[in-house]
Amino acid sequence: MNQNPTDAGPAMPDARLPGQPGPGEGRPFPQHEEDKGRLNEMWRNRPQWVRRGEAVFHLMRIKFARAILLPQLTPDLAFDLRQTVRKEGQLTRGYILMCALAAGIATLGLLQSSTAVVIGAMLVSPLMSPIAAMGFGFASLDGHRIRDAIKVVAIGAGIGILTGMLLTWLSPIRNATPEILARTEPNLLDLAVALFSGIAGGYSTVIGKGGTAIGVAIATALMPPLTVIGYGIGVFQPMFAMGALLLFLTNLAAITFAFAVIARLSGAARPLGRVELTPRYIAILIAAFLALATPLSMTLMKLSNEARIRTAARSAIVEACGNQGVTVAQLDVKTSVFGAPTVDALVIARNYTTNAAEQAEGLIRQTLGENVEINLQQVLAADVQAQTRAMVDAAMERTAAGIAADVPPFQTIRQAIGLPTRSLWTDRAQRMVYAEPVPAPGWTLADYRAVEQQATKAVSGWTVRLVPPPQPNLTVLLRQGTAAGDGQDAPKPPENAISTDLAVWTLTRWGMSKVSLSGADEPALTILSKQLSDAGIAAHIIAPPTETEASMRPKTQTAGAEPPVVATIGIYAQSPSQEAAAKAAAEKAAAEKAETAAQAE
Repeated sequence: MNQNPTDAGPAMPDARLPGQPGPGEGRPFPQHEEDKGRLNEMWRNRPQWVRRGEAVFHLMRIKFARAILLPQLTPDLAFDLRQTVRKEGQLTRGYILMCALAAGIATLGLLQSSTAVVIGAMLVSPLMSPIAAMGFGFASLDGHRIRDAIKVVAIGAGIGILTGMLLTWLSPIRNATPEILARTEPNLLDLAVALFSGIAGGYSTVIGKGGTAIGVAIATALMPPLTVIGYGIGVFQPMFAMGALLLFLTNLAAITFAFAVIARLSGAARPLGRVELTPRYIAILIAAFLALATPLSMTLMKLSNEARIRTAARSAIVEACGNQGVTVAQLDVKTSVFGAPTVDALVIARNYTTNAAEQAEGLIRQTLGENVEINLQQVLAADVQAQTRAMVDAAMERTAAGIAADVPPFQTIRQAIGLPTRSLWTDRAQRMVYAEPVPAPGWTLADYRAVEQQATKAVSGWTVRLVPPPQPNLTVLLRQGTAAGDGQDAPKPPENAISTDLAVWTLTRWGMSKVSLSGADEPALTILSKQLSDAGIAAHIIAPPTETEASMRPKTQTAGAEPPVVATIGIYAQSPSQEAAAKAAAEKAAAEKAETAAQAE
């Protein structure tokens, strides 16, 4: 039976340090690995004060581990646990299949904005095993194990990203839901979730219980960001993909380091005296450490900067609003790599303050020395009861409408459109902004569509839908005219004729569900009707008589030339009064016809 190392007295410099296996204890390592390199020789000949420091550190580790209810593993149990973690973290076909299934379910849950589906998808995720192997590798300073574990995690991450991309392309719904947006920027709560998940995962691995439940928590912090990366690539939103990638790397680093700390405190890690210290080995350790520590440090710096801005913004807003009776109910800070930080705040005050946002921006500029854009909403409340009601209403509105950062950048959209707009309205569920500009002289429908595309590119995370000024009808060019073959040019179509795809775009923006078609032969109108039907627009064909169709040909048409084929799309339906008049006229005509027939008999 192995003796508990804490029952022994303080270790003398020449004696074996606590936790280091002696002859016959633990599992033997190959002798050639221990004697490799000059660095190993230097470590074996380390000074006495280093050995004393190791003994003190070991005793402190045991006391701290007992305080947090961590078991102390014997060398044999620690060796068996390391081998088990290494075996479970290997790359298998089952691991690849489970990663694909978990990523698929997570992607569908994110697109539906269903938290339950996202969490349920994690029940099949196998990410905990290679992460545990990576954490144990860091705790043991084992570069080979770290390299193998990183390879397995990278393959799982690649599967998650590719699955997210594929399902996003196949899905008819590609809206950026709140569940997706919540994983595009790491915050302090995300980091805390990852850290606590890693501690729980390390503890469950050491005691050998609760691995499935803890694996759900770990996968929740990792698999959804991976699928969001695929979503961002699938919808061509690089900012979404970059934010989700930073969140994934941050969570991965936090979970891995938590595993490493638990493994070292419990004695499950390999003793430091048996660490291989060759230059190649050390290079692997340093590269792996930097790969995980860099995104974690970037996130910590970002969170620190946001906390600094949040503190300054809160003080500046309260001062700008008059100090007395001012309550900052909500305050959200967003920092961008390419733009100035923005602050969205909701203030409950007794009196309204004019230009409070501009004053607060000036105060922040004096305090921090940088420009911060403030979007301030003021709610007036005279007493405590009214203030409480206003805070509750604001919280309910925040829950229903999404976080304050979901407010569209109206100013940017107006500038991108470049025209006076009658109205702007949003569809938060679809993350769309509809804009209705005033009729601009000389502008064509093609110009409005080009401006819509420019406005959509100017904003991130939102889609702009421009509603062009209405017209009573549209002239659609169905087929170009042909020349007579004697060197003359082909007949030109009308100047106001537009293409079929532009007509479909216009009708869609107007929200038309039913139109009428006329002006061309019936086969051409049938083809146009089919194209409109595919876009969800029903078309009623009004075929012209033969003589009318012939009269529509240009009088200057050259013999043998074919004029362009155009159709007219009628936008406005008959009004109720027009329908009543037409009905009355038809009834009168029928009555006269019947009377004439009766007289003839």
